[in-house]
Amino acid sequence: MSESAIISTPPLPKSATDHLTDFSDRLPPMLVKELRQGLRARTFVAVFLGLQLFLALVMLFATTASGVNGAGGVVSRIIFLFFMLAVLVVQPLRGINALYGEIKSSTIDLMVLTRLSARRIVFGKWAAIVGQTLLLFVSIAPYLILRYFFGGMNLFAEMLALSSVLILSICLTGLSVGVSANRAILIRGLLPLAVAVFFLFSTFGLCTNSSFEYLLREFTMQDEEFVAVFFSLLIGSLYIAWTAFGLGVSAIAPAAENHSSLNRVITLIVMALIGLILYLVDADWEAVPFAIGAAALPGIILAFGEKNFLMPRITEPFVRRGFIGRMLGLLFYPCWSAGVFYATLLIGIIYGLGALGYYHENTLGNYYDPDVSVVLTSLIGCLIFPAAVLVFFQKKITNHLGMYIGILAGSFALMAAMFAIAESTSSQVSLWTFCWLPPVNLCMQGGRFD
Repeated sequence: MSESAIISTPPLPKSATDHLTDFSDRLPPMLVKELRQGLRARTFVAVFLGLQLFLALVMLFATTASGVNGAGGVVSRIIFLFFMLAVLVVQPLRGINALYGEIKSSTIDLMVLTRLSARRIVFGKWAAIVGQTLLLFVSIAPYLILRYFFGGMNLFAEMLALSSVLILSICLTGLSVGVSANRAILIRGLLPLAVAVFFLFSTFGLCTNSSFEYLLREFTMQDEEFVAVFFSLLIGSLYIAWTAFGLGVSAIAPAAENHSSLNRVITLIVMALIGLILYLVDADWEAVPFAIGAAALPGIILAFGEKNFLMPRITEPFVRRGFIGRMLGLLFYPCWSAGVFYATLLIGIIYGLGALGYYHENTLGNYYDPDVSVVLTSLIGCLIFPAAVLVFFQKKITNHLGMYIGILAGSFALMAAMFAIAESTSSQVSLWTFCWLPPVNLCMQGGRFD
């Protein structure tokens, strides 16, 4: 009887915290894999514990000096400083080897053979780092609550500024993960590193002078010009992150998949949105072609860096739509020839806006600086020059984008060297010798030398 009682005893109910011991099965498997590895990584553990330790010490000292005027402002500066260093410098750099490591070890082939698409693989890599960044963001919430009691805090402005830093970190992570699939070290390593160094110095410069308080006042969103700049930068950051994300997807996706056409359409949409913002705030016409050109820059670079072959399966959706589809294919086929036509369209839009601004200002009797067109032409020439060089090596190059950016960076490095020589020798001979090079011509047209 006792044995039957033991056998018929119902199982014990599960604890309410049992489901918290591991990730849910509903999450993407790639995300779970990367999160498990990322949360155990020494880099993330060091950043997380270091951030908590520094902020705890800051709050401890700030509490003892709570009666001192300006203590709250100092606390805000330190919170922003350490948080920005963690999420704008360290976290994005963790994505440098995200895809190339899988490609080099040949494990990416096993992932592609599963049901995971290329987009889901890249998304899992990106989302894992973003998830850790969100954990850092949530972990500083208690310090913000304590900061509020020191007084002098504009809660809306500081929360909006911190959220903007978080969004920028998400975009920078998308950039580093997206370009990590490229074999060229100049793109995969040096580009994210250069961006990280830029934000490293910018963070220290911003948090250690009076610009910090001025920027926080701007985040109250009472200035229309700042609102326009804020949303333009937000759209631009999301667009660059999306473009780099698509670059990573294209690198590991099968050759029969078309990911370039969508990116080109998004480029045109972003250009239109930024143009609309500039129109609503009545921006200076001289700045319009440069702002639209900055939005078109990633699209032009990727178009000139396209591969030199095209599969019939990609052209089929365009051909089925008849004459209009074939005409659109000349702009949106994911190949180098269509990329040239597409880049030409974007350059034509930029020049058209410059001509429209010149006509508009002259009609109103306002002064329109003619040097704007000269500098704009030199900038466009800087982008066309590497593409012209690649024409002679089309059949010998496999990594077109890496070679294009390498030539572009090399031409600007040569310009810097010639400029340094001209400055040290007080002679323009070196500049005139290489005046045919667009970056050198841009330097000369910029007014540095008469």
